[in-house]
Amino acid sequence: MKKRFIAVAVLTALIIFIPVGNDVGVNVDLTLKHPVAIPTKASMEQKKANKIMAMKFAKAGYGWDLRQRKCIYKIFTKESRFDNYADNKHSSAYGIGQLMNETSTDPAIQILNAYRYIKHRYDTPCKAWAHHSKGWY
Repeated sequence: MKKRFIAVAVLTALIIFIPVGNDVGVNVDLTLKHPVAIPTKASMEQKKANKIMAMKFAKAGYGWDLRQRKCIYKIFTKESRFDNYADNKHSSAYGIGQLMNETSTDPAIQILNAYRYIKHRYDTPCKAWAHHSKGWY
């Protein structure tokens, strides 16, 4: 895995920095004519896809039954409404699971990080949901 990562990094560097022909500026002077907008909110379609993914991961990856998946659904709905761009204005919590210091915008990574946290801290989603009565899990 490490060798593959290094190979990809080297190939990427070669593509970016090796001049093409006599025109060195082709690979060096990259400017964006139209800045790319960074999303701040997931669309309804994205949220729906995030819900489906979260339930599939809970069943296949953790073996959580319907009762546990309902608790996951409650937690993620309360925390972010399944929005992978949800930002907490009062802390560093971010994403679907509103984990502290979450850095990924990828919903799959956020869901798996939340599940890992729940499993480590509470063992089951329903125990996490029971604790959520305090306003956090």
